[in-house]
Parts: sequence; structure tokens; C-alpha cells
Amino acid sequence: MGSGYRVRVDALHEYAGELDKYREQGAKITEKVTQADVGDKSWGVVGLFTKSGYDDTLRELHTLLASIADGLASAQAKLTDAADVYQGVEDDHKIFFGQVETLLDGPGKH
Repeated sequence: MGSGYRVRVDALHEYAGELDKYREQGAKITEKVTQADVGDKSWGVVGLFTKSGYDDTLRELHTLLASIADGLASAQAKLTDAADVYQGVEDDHKIFFGQVETLLDGPGKH
């Protein structure tokens, strides 16, 4: 048997499914970040100097969390697509070699 690679399609599907857990965790963190955005009055005098920096940081964090969620969704879709392609090629090869075997052995043996 030649060297090469073997793809475990089930493992690709399993890992793609695991990415949902990370997306859920990210959604929970995003919710907490949203809750951390307190009103201007809560800052008092200190807010005059620090609130805008805090708001900028929260916006940046929201942007980063959205990028992570998008990346996870993209990775999940790509892994699922790859698994489907690998499985399709495997299925096509089985059909093809089954037909070759039938041609070589004759139709009565299968």
C-alpha cells in the first residue's frame, strides 16, 4: 500500500461541531461586556478623564469578539465543506471501483 493520507471525515464533522461551544462562550463574554458599559453618571468626576477611553476599549473589545465569532463561523463552515468533499470523493471512489470489480468479475458475482 502506498503512502499518503487518510482523512477521518467523522473527526472533521466532530471538530466543526465543537466550534459551536466556542461561539457560545464568545456570546456569553459579549453579553458580559455589554453589561460592563455603565452610564455616564456612574463615573462622576473621574469619568471626565477616563470614560471616553473606557468606551473606546469596550468598542474595540466588541469588534474583536465579533471578529472571533465570524472566524469561528467561517472555520466551522469550511471544515464542514471539507468533510463533505472528502466524503463525496470517497463515495465516488467506492462506486467507481465497485463498477470496475463488476466488469472484471462479471455481473453474476455481485
